[in-house]
Amino acid sequence: MYIVYYAAGLYHFNPFLRLKTLASLEKQLVAENFPIYAKLPLVLKEKCDRRIIWFRSRKKFVFYGDVAQKEELKLLLSASAILMTLGLKNYEMMRSLLRIVIYPSKYYSRINRRHHLGEYNPRFKTVIFSADTIWEGFRISDDNVNLALHEFAHALSFEMIKKNSWEARKFRVGLKKIKELFLREGYAQKLADSNYFREYGMTNLQEFFSVAVENYAETPHMFLADFPELYGIIQKMLSFDFQVFPEELSGEVVVES
Repeated sequence: MYIVYYAAGLYHFNPFLRLKTLASLEKQLVAENFPIYAKLPLVLKEKCDRRIIWFRSRKKFVFYGDVAQKEELKLLLSASAILMTLGLKNYEMMRSLLRIVIYPSKYYSRINRRHHLGEYNPRFKTVIFSADTIWEGFRISDDNVNLALHEFAHALSFEMIKKNSWEARKFRVGLKKIKELFLREGYAQKLADSNYFREYGMTNLQEFFSVAVENYAETPHMFLADFPELYGIIQKMLSFDFQVFPEELSGEVVVES
């Protein structure tokens, strides 16, 4: 019976596990840190809530050291991943993300042998964060720096590269188009000269995508105005617009959890 129970929970078909709904104070905390949450149509907000509950209960959160406000961090990290994937069917990221590790502040990585604020390890399907940097990312909602979104974007990219669904193929087409933009004469220089994207995003394609997701979520109006072609590519990759809610999304009848 234990083996059956464990296997059911592992593959998310556990009939014995009852998930609690989000409390009013939890919804308020999400709204305070994600302005877009309060603007969501009712159907999308309910969908968002169900997915946050699922993510928080199914991913393994591990805290090292004296980390304060653990439950709040669980909620906001779950909300970060879910809002980023709200337009996607594959929000579970079972191939790429099983564990979320949180340290109080900058930590030493034995794998890379250097200090980090956050990182994604695809081998162990783990995202690692420093709590103080997470909070700093939420404190200023329009500075285009959000560690939670950045690292979850890495996990999502790895998930989509490994899957063979239509959604994943569309995502990979988007990455290819972004690469083609970089190769277009003068475009990479235009990105660099704008100072809109963090310099770290120019490291490689994967880093640029994660940096761009931060901008896409925090300052969508500016992103669309300055780089409309790139904005459109990411909008198609995520199937969700942080600026405008398409009718097909806001009117969607959602059955899944």
